[in-house]
Amino acid sequence: MRRLSAADIDERWLADFQRWQEVTLVYRGAPGDRRIAAEPFIDDWSPDERRALCRELAAMAGAGRVWAAMDGESLAGFAAISPEPLGPDGEYRQLKELQVDARWRGRGLGRELMAACVAGGRAMGARRLYISSHSAIETVSFYERCGCAPACWLHGPQIELEPFDWQMEYDLARQ
Repeated sequence: MRRLSAADIDERWLADFQRWQEVTLVYRGAPGDRRIAAEPFIDDWSPDERRALCRELAAMAGAGRVWAAMDGESLAGFAAISPEPLGPDGEYRQLKELQVDARWRGRGLGRELMAACVAGGRAMGARRLYISSHSAIETVSFYERCGCAPACWLHGPQIELEPFDWQMEYDLARQ
């Protein structure tokens, strides 16, 4: 696991990354009224989405945090925290990305990336991480196993951008 700088991320950085996720069941509703719905689809990134994400990550790497987990020369996973304070008192930082290559899922790499984000959020002075999680039950369950809970504060612009995401947070005061 290593922290990246903007120079480490060019527009081809995610070219071989396997984002592919077959989604069958998702969460819908609100935290107090969570329902499982069958909404099968394949989630992946187009080449344009990959390039745009690379630009976003490179911009974030300076004041924010971007980490990469490598398997030799291959990218196995990455995570990123945005530097902008969020919330009524600025206590949140947003965990913008936590992705594990499909070939590496189920091996604990997501937990390692989450641990890097927890340490990074604390180092940035945040009290909580804000997570707009994919609503796939596997993804929400991952965050719950890591100790995340439904978000107490909701980030309106993020909800407008991803209305079906599950809004969560991680309390950085946890041990």
